[in-house]
Amino acid sequence: MKQLLICFTILITTLVSAQDETHQNLLVTDSTWAKEVFKFPIGFAQDIPYSGFEEAQFPKGWGTKDSPRFWSYAFVWHIEGEIDINEHTLENDLQLYFDGLMDMKTNGNIENGILKTNVLLVKTKTSYKGKLKTFDRLKTKKIITLNVTVEEHCCKEKNTTLLLFRFSPKSFDDSIWNELNTITLKNNVCY
Repeated sequence: MKQLLICFTILITTLVSAQDETHQNLLVTDSTWAKEVFKFPIGFAQDIPYSGFEEAQFPKGWGTKDSPRFWSYAFVWHIEGEIDINEHTLENDLQLYFDGLMDMKTNGNIENGILKTNVLLVKTKTSYKGKLKTFDRLKTKKIITLNVTVEEHCCKEKNTTLLLFRFSPKSFDDSIWNELNTITLKNNVCY
Protein backbone atom coordinates (compact mmCIF):
# COMPACT_ATOMS: atom_id res chain seq x y z
CA MET A 1 0.00 0.00 0.00
CA LYS A 2 2.86 2.35 0.87
CA GLN A 3 4.49 1.74 -2.55
CA LEU A 4 1.18 2.42 -4.30
CA LEU A 5 0.83 5.72 -2.42
CA ILE A 6 4.41 6.73 -3.34
CA CYS A 7 3.84 5.86 -7.03
CA PHE A 8 0.56 7.81 -7.02
CA THR A 9 2.26 10.84 -5.43
CA ILE A 10 5.08 10.77 -8.01
CA LEU A 11 2.57 10.49 -10.86
CA ILE A 12 0.47 13.42 -9.60
CA THR A 13 3.58 15.55 -9.01
CA THR A 14 4.83 14.81 -12.53
CA LEU A 15 1.47 15.66 -14.10
CA VAL A 16 1.08 18.89 -12.14
CA SER A 17 4.68 19.91 -12.93
CA ALA A 18 4.22 19.26 -16.67
CA GLN A 19 0.91 21.09 -16.69
CA ASP A 20 2.39 24.10 -14.88
CA GLU A 21 5.13 24.49 -17.50
CA THR A 22 2.67 24.30 -20.38
CA HIS A 23 0.17 26.67 -18.82
CA GLN A 24 2.38 29.14 -17.02
CA ASN A 25 1.88 32.77 -17.93
CA LEU A 26 4.96 33.88 -19.83
CA LEU A 27 3.60 37.24 -21.01
CA VAL A 28 2.76 40.33 -19.00
CA THR A 29 -0.54 41.65 -20.39
CA ASP A 30 -3.67 43.34 -19.15
CA SER A 31 -5.89 40.95 -17.16
CA THR A 32 -8.66 41.37 -19.75
CA TRP A 33 -6.61 39.67 -22.47
CA ALA A 34 -7.65 36.14 -23.46
CA LYS A 35 -5.04 33.40 -23.51
CA GLU A 36 -4.55 30.22 -25.55
CA VAL A 37 -1.76 27.66 -25.25
CA PHE A 38 -0.66 25.32 -28.03
CA LYS A 39 1.91 22.55 -27.70
CA PHE A 40 4.44 21.98 -30.49
CA PRO A 41 3.92 20.55 -32.98
CA ILE A 42 1.01 22.98 -33.30
CA GLY A 43 -2.03 21.22 -34.75
CA PHE A 44 -2.50 23.61 -37.65
CA ALA A 45 1.24 24.07 -38.32
CA GLN A 46 2.77 20.61 -37.94
CA ASP A 47 5.81 21.45 -40.10
CA ILE A 48 7.29 23.95 -37.62
CA PRO A 49 10.14 21.83 -36.23
CA TYR A 50 10.22 22.80 -32.54
CA SER A 51 9.46 21.22 -29.18
CA GLY A 52 7.82 23.35 -26.53
CA PHE A 53 4.68 25.46 -26.58
CA GLU A 54 3.10 28.73 -27.69
CA GLU A 55 1.25 31.11 -25.41
CA ALA A 56 -0.96 33.51 -27.40
CA GLN A 57 -2.76 36.49 -25.86
CA PHE A 58 -5.54 38.54 -27.43
CA PRO A 59 -7.00 41.91 -26.33
CA LYS A 60 -10.71 42.60 -26.31
CA GLY A 61 -11.72 43.58 -29.83
CA TRP A 62 -8.95 41.72 -31.65
CA GLY A 63 -11.56 39.78 -33.67
CA THR A 64 -13.91 42.72 -34.37
CA LYS A 65 -13.35 44.43 -37.75
CA ASP A 66 -14.22 47.95 -36.51
CA SER A 67 -12.11 47.71 -33.35
CA PRO A 68 -8.83 49.66 -33.09
CA ARG A 69 -7.38 46.37 -31.78
CA PHE A 70 -8.49 44.26 -34.76
CA TRP A 71 -5.94 41.51 -35.50
CA SER A 72 -3.58 43.06 -32.91
CA TYR A 73 -2.16 40.46 -30.55
CA ALA A 74 0.98 38.76 -29.28
CA PHE A 75 2.35 35.31 -28.74
CA VAL A 76 5.52 33.78 -27.39
CA TRP A 77 7.10 30.52 -28.47
CA HIS A 78 8.80 28.65 -25.63
CA ILE A 79 11.20 26.40 -27.55
CA GLU A 80 13.27 23.66 -25.98
CA GLY A 81 16.98 24.08 -26.71
CA GLU A 82 18.92 26.89 -28.30
CA ILE A 83 18.05 27.43 -31.95
CA ASP A 84 19.71 29.42 -34.69
CA ILE A 85 17.43 32.36 -35.46
CA ASN A 86 17.74 34.68 -38.45
CA GLU A 87 15.42 36.48 -40.87
CA HIS A 88 15.09 33.47 -43.17
CA THR A 89 14.23 31.07 -40.31
CA LEU A 90 11.60 33.43 -38.88
CA GLU A 91 10.09 34.18 -42.31
CA ASN A 92 9.77 30.45 -43.01
CA ASP A 93 8.30 29.73 -39.55
CA LEU A 94 5.73 32.53 -39.89
CA GLN A 95 4.77 31.38 -43.39
CA LEU A 96 4.19 27.83 -42.12
CA TYR A 97 2.28 29.16 -39.11
CA PHE A 98 -0.09 31.48 -41.00
CA ASP A 99 -0.55 29.11 -43.95
CA GLY A 100 -1.64 26.50 -41.41
CA LEU A 101 -3.79 28.91 -39.40
CA MET A 102 -5.53 30.10 -42.56
CA ASP A 103 -5.82 26.56 -43.97
CA MET A 104 -3.84 27.42 -47.09
CA LYS A 105 -3.31 23.75 -48.00
CA THR A 106 -6.99 23.71 -48.87
CA ASN A 107 -7.54 27.34 -49.87
CA GLY A 108 -4.20 28.63 -51.15
CA ASN A 109 -3.83 28.42 -54.88
CA ILE A 110 -3.60 30.69 -57.88
CA GLU A 111 -6.89 29.46 -59.39
CA ASN A 112 -9.02 30.93 -56.58
CA GLY A 113 -6.85 34.05 -56.27
CA ILE A 114 -5.54 33.22 -52.80
CA LEU A 115 -1.79 33.00 -52.49
CA LYS A 116 0.26 31.59 -49.65
CA THR A 117 1.51 33.81 -46.85
CA ASN A 118 4.35 36.15 -47.78
CA VAL A 119 6.70 37.36 -45.00
CA LEU A 120 9.54 39.89 -45.07
CA LEU A 121 11.60 40.64 -41.95
CA VAL A 122 14.60 42.87 -41.34
CA LYS A 123 16.97 42.57 -38.38
CA THR A 124 17.27 45.68 -36.22
CA LYS A 125 19.67 46.18 -33.31
CA THR A 126 17.46 44.35 -30.81
CA SER A 127 14.77 42.54 -32.79
CA TYR A 128 13.26 41.75 -36.17
CA LYS A 129 10.66 43.95 -37.82
CA GLY A 130 8.57 43.50 -40.93
CA LYS A 131 5.30 42.60 -42.61
CA LEU A 132 3.36 39.53 -43.51
CA LYS A 133 0.59 39.27 -46.05
CA THR A 134 -1.89 36.43 -45.74
CA PHE A 135 -5.46 35.48 -46.53
CA ASP A 136 -7.67 36.22 -43.50
CA ARG A 137 -9.89 33.14 -43.54
CA LEU A 138 -10.93 33.75 -39.91
CA LYS A 139 -12.52 37.22 -40.04
CA THR A 140 -12.62 39.19 -43.31
CA LYS A 141 -12.13 36.53 -46.02
CA LYS A 142 -9.73 38.98 -47.68
CA ILE A 143 -5.99 39.48 -47.95
CA ILE A 144 -4.62 41.18 -44.83
CA THR A 145 -1.21 42.70 -44.15
CA LEU A 146 0.09 42.49 -40.59
CA ASN A 147 3.05 44.42 -39.26
CA VAL A 148 5.17 42.22 -37.01
CA THR A 149 8.01 42.46 -34.53
CA VAL A 150 9.96 39.52 -33.12
CA GLU A 151 12.25 39.50 -30.08
CA GLU A 152 14.59 36.62 -29.31
CA HIS A 153 15.48 35.67 -25.72
CA CYS A 154 17.86 32.82 -24.88
CA CYS A 155 17.54 31.21 -21.46
CA LYS A 156 20.81 29.39 -20.95
CA GLU A 157 19.73 28.36 -17.41
CA LYS A 158 16.78 26.38 -18.80
CA ASN A 159 18.25 25.63 -22.25
CA THR A 160 15.27 27.28 -23.95
CA THR A 161 14.70 29.94 -26.58
CA LEU A 162 11.80 32.37 -26.30
CA LEU A 163 10.48 34.23 -29.35
CA LEU A 164 8.06 37.08 -28.63
CA PHE A 165 5.89 38.05 -31.62
CA ARG A 166 3.64 41.12 -31.80
CA PHE A 167 1.19 41.70 -34.69
CA SER A 168 -1.13 44.43 -35.93
CA PRO A 169 -2.46 45.61 -39.29
CA LYS A 170 -1.93 49.15 -38.00
CA SER A 171 1.26 51.00 -38.96
CA PHE A 172 4.14 51.00 -36.48
CA ASP A 173 3.42 54.64 -35.57
CA ASP A 174 -0.20 53.87 -34.58
CA SER A 175 -1.08 54.02 -30.87
CA ILE A 176 -1.85 50.28 -30.80
CA TRP A 177 1.90 49.66 -30.94
CA ASN A 178 2.32 51.60 -27.68
CA GLU A 179 0.05 48.98 -26.10
CA LEU A 180 1.65 46.04 -27.90
CA ASN A 181 5.14 47.17 -26.89
CA THR A 182 4.16 47.08 -23.21
CA ILE A 183 3.72 43.31 -23.56
CA THR A 184 6.84 41.74 -22.16
CA LEU A 185 8.06 38.43 -20.87
CA LYS A 186 7.70 37.87 -17.15
CA ASN A 187 10.92 38.52 -15.24
CA ASN A 188 11.36 34.95 -14.03
CA VAL A 189 10.91 33.02 -17.31
CA CYS A 190 14.58 32.04 -17.41
CA TYR A 191 14.84 30.93 -13.78
